[in-house]
Amino acid sequence: MKKPGKELTIILSFSLLHAVMAILSRLLGLSDHLTLTTLTMLMAVALCQVRRTSVNTMIIILIIVNFGGFYLSTYIGKILKILFSNTYLRGGLTTFITTLMVGGIVSGIVSLASKKGCFRDRKEISSYWLMLVFTVIIIARLTLIIVANKNMYGSHMTLNIIIDYSFCCFAMLYLATNAIKEAKLAQEAKEQTKLAQYSYIRLQQQVKPHFMFNNLNILNSLICDRQTDQASDFVYKLAYLYRYLIDNEDEKLVPLREEMDFVNKYIDLMKVRFESSFNVDVNIDENIMSTLVVPSSIQMLIENALKHNGGTSETPLMVSIFNTSTHIVVRNNRIEKNSCEPSTHLGLKYIRQMYDDVSPKGLKVDSSDEEFVVKLPIINLHI
Repeated sequence: MKKPGKELTIILSFSLLHAVMAILSRLLGLSDHLTLTTLTMLMAVALCQVRRTSVNTMIIILIIVNFGGFYLSTYIGKILKILFSNTYLRGGLTTFITTLMVGGIVSGIVSLASKKGCFRDRKEISSYWLMLVFTVIIIARLTLIIVANKNMYGSHMTLNIIIDYSFCCFAMLYLATNAIKEAKLAQEAKEQTKLAQYSYIRLQQQVKPHFMFNNLNILNSLICDRQTDQASDFVYKLAYLYRYLIDNEDEKLVPLREEMDFVNKYIDLMKVRFESSFNVDVNIDENIMSTLVVPSSIQMLIENALKHNGGTSETPLMVSIFNTSTHIVVRNNRIEKNSCEPSTHLGLKYIRQMYDDVSPKGLKVDSSDEEFVVKLPIINLHI
């Protein structure tokens, strides 16, 4: 169902429910003030949720609905009093018309806010503030009702209190459930966005034109030199890299053993290109190979080292990969590069974000003029 259709259904449903509750309350001699207030605010929240309105906007709308609806129903009631003498009919029509008008106004405000992008760039208020505002409004209305008419409950005081507070409890439960649901959905969306961004960066780093160009050049040289075995091995390892990236595109964590197989093949390809100007020392204990790492995180750190550092056969770029009791460490010496692309730190940023999501320890970076060190936390989880 389209949003306007959903909104109309919500408004009509609540309008009819308001009218029925108003008539029943009068037939039973009960007060309907608090019950109708609660229903009106629930309608406003439901309309806001159709458009996924921010909590900021919901709070403003609840305040407007509460006080605006009160005065609107008062004036409509006075007009209908002139036209109808039947108390039950007048009460039902008053609440029905008031709810229709309030619903229409809320729908218009929400639709306009959605089109204009109101509050889109502001810091979102927690959903629990919505429940606080709801509670304050209920207490305020109850206080005003009691002050205005101390005997409003009459002989049905217990029944009135049970009905009013049952509706209030239902409303609070509804808001609490939706607050938790919205918070969970927001967190899931945030995690999916991070994962998608990280996956994009991983793939982007491997399909950059210069990466493909360099590897195809190397492959062409091997073929021209009739090094068929080396060329075949090069193609196999290059294909393995892409297969690993595709297979783990949506994974948050992979076994360290799989990551190191991937890293070793990447290192082999880079050694064909850089030869003796690039050296890697890998010293990972066998007993931690079953632990987990963020996919491609170690490889991306090696690639960053190659990107931002020079190296010659006399002064090679040295990358060390080893583990401590708590971290996997990737360390490289710093060698000034004549033509170095300016660093955006984007890759490191998303590696950090991914580790923040899966480990309380997080990622550590130690940087000096002589070396650059990144420490990835060892994660012990069952896949």
